[in-house]
Amino acid sequence: MLVSPDQRVRLADQFSVAAAPELEAVFVGAAAAQPAFGAASAAVASAVQLGFVPDAGDVSLNNLPLAFSSAAAFDAAFPGDDSWLAHGVHDFFNAGGVRAWVVRVAVAPDAPIDAYMRPNPPIVSALPPTGVEIAMQVPSAGLLVLPDLEYLCLASSLPLPLALPDAPPVPPGFRPLTDFVAPPRPLVPPPPVTTAAVLPGAVLSRVSTALALRRRDMLCLFALPIGADQTLTVPALVKRAEAYIHANASPGPDLPQVQAFAPLMRDVAGAIASPSGLIAGVLSAAAETDGVWRSITGRPLPLGATPLRRIESNALAELRSSGIAVLCFTSGGMVLDDDVLACSDGPGAAARRSAGTRRLMGWLLRNLQSFGEQLVFENVLDDGLVELILTDLFAALLKRGALNGRQVSDAVSITRSPDSDAALIYDIRINAAVALETIQLQFLDGALTTTLKAAA
Repeated sequence: MLVSPDQRVRLADQFSVAAAPELEAVFVGAAAAQPAFGAASAAVASAVQLGFVPDAGDVSLNNLPLAFSSAAAFDAAFPGDDSWLAHGVHDFFNAGGVRAWVVRVAVAPDAPIDAYMRPNPPIVSALPPTGVEIAMQVPSAGLLVLPDLEYLCLASSLPLPLALPDAPPVPPGFRPLTDFVAPPRPLVPPPPVTTAAVLPGAVLSRVSTALALRRRDMLCLFALPIGADQTLTVPALVKRAEAYIHANASPGPDLPQVQAFAPLMRDVAGAIASPSGLIAGVLSAAAETDGVWRSITGRPLPLGATPLRRIESNALAELRSSGIAVLCFTSGGMVLDDDVLACSDGPGAAARRSAGTRRLMGWLLRNLQSFGEQLVFENVLDDGLVELILTDLFAALLKRGALNGRQVSDAVSITRSPDSDAALIYDIRINAAVALETIQLQFLDGALTTTLKAAA
């Protein structure tokens, strides 16, 4: 707050942010109706640093990776925005998120998914990038959130409204105050949309393919359109959730880049909402204090939201085995039942299902990429300095509980590969909480590549 004898009191919305937050999220959604280009100068500057320069006269703020450090800065750039993306960004910061990136795209009503992701990788590189392709060019981001696509999936899945007869009026009368039970908040459904139907399976298959090709260190958080249809029984709800995520196949394809949630939640105003922004904020806040690998399972989620439907224990186990993270009721509030990825349970599935391990490996991959980009300017890399720095890094992670073992040699092995004289290659084997993964770090002719693979 700035106070001066000759000036009015005003609030500053530019809060300082750590230079390198442990976990950042990118929100991709539909274009805003009335953006305020002049109020988004700092966000546009962050896009320019990544090579995205708006065209002359273009004030739409579309197709740009815009960085925001507070909900106030987002509201200044997109005043009056009431989309699911805006609510997700607010939930992210209110839950403790540090920095969020926002990419807005112009959505065609007849093909709404194409603005986010193409069905297949583009053959012509000159094609304009889609929203997810722009999001993948934010090197520091580890989470991808698609709230507006979640909204379209929900609108496509809701049944047609039925004209039900009005209930008879309750006769007036006097009863003790202890008999009074407050009625539940009315469920506010989303309004109908005019775009073509959007199916969760189509969205998840496209985003999983895109991330697997270019950003294996990123995870997509996606809320399935489950719980709003109050006519479904719990067994029918479970079958629909499994059909959404596994494309009506049993067992369906694994989506190791996706963490899917069910059911949707009810916010404090009684409206149907997505938990993805809230969970992204909780993960970001936990990464700053506890480590990016820490699970938030069983931790009460803030902001007073509740799940739309109560999932019984037998249905809970079935959803968990299908790789769906379930939101549950507890006396302390809404909690996440399990921190799993969208991979079915089965032999050898531990390496694919652990979301905490995947976040840890993604964090390592991003930091090793940054570390390698600094080393490509060094003239001598075979003097043991790289191995020493990497060993110190993993020793610190071992002390914080990110790795298994009593000492560094139990938790990680760093081996220089002698396969090529022109390249300097390090194979790094990680013993994380529940699975083994490998990272290959390769320097070649002033360039760096990193690869994340499941260990054999």
